Amino acid sequence: MRIERIHNGIVLDHIKAGVGIKILGLFPTDMLKSKIDYASYIESPRLGMKDIIKIENLDVDPKTLTKLALISPSITISIIRNGQVKEKIKPELPPVVEGVITCNNPKCITLKEKYLTSKFKVWLEDSKVRQQCLYCEHIAKSS
Repeated sequence: MRIERIHNGIVLDHIKAGVGIKILGLFPTDMLKSKIDYASYIESPRLGMKDIIKIENLDVDPKTLTKLALISPSITISIIRNGQVKEKIKPELPPVVEGVITCNNPKCITLKEKYLTSKFKVWLEDSKVRQQCLYCEHIAKSS
C-alpha cells in the first residue's frame, strides 16, 4: 500500500497504532469529502507501530488539537500547503480541559445538571492519558 502525497491539507502522524479510526471519527462527515489516506499498524522506529492519516483540504482548530492530544499524545500534525510542510504541530495536553470530555461516573453532577460544563484535570502517566473530573473527582483512563 502506498500513501500518496497531498497538495493542501493535514497529515496526522505518530498516532498510537489502532487509534486512527477513532481520530477520523472526530471530523464530521461533511468535512471529509476530500481525499483521505489512512494506514494502520505501520512500522515506526519511534513507536514500534503507528497509524497515519492524510486529509486533503482540511484544517484543524484548537479544540480539535486538544482532542487529538487526548486520544493520541504522541501525535504530530503537519499542515501542508502547495505540497510543502508549512507547519508542524505537536499538541500538548492542557492541564485542564473544559467541555471536551464527558464524565463516565453515573453519579457525577454534570450528567444531571446539563448547564454545567465538564471540567477535567489531565495528565500523562506511564504514557497513558489520565483524566480526573473536577466535579466528582472520578479518574478515567484512556489511550
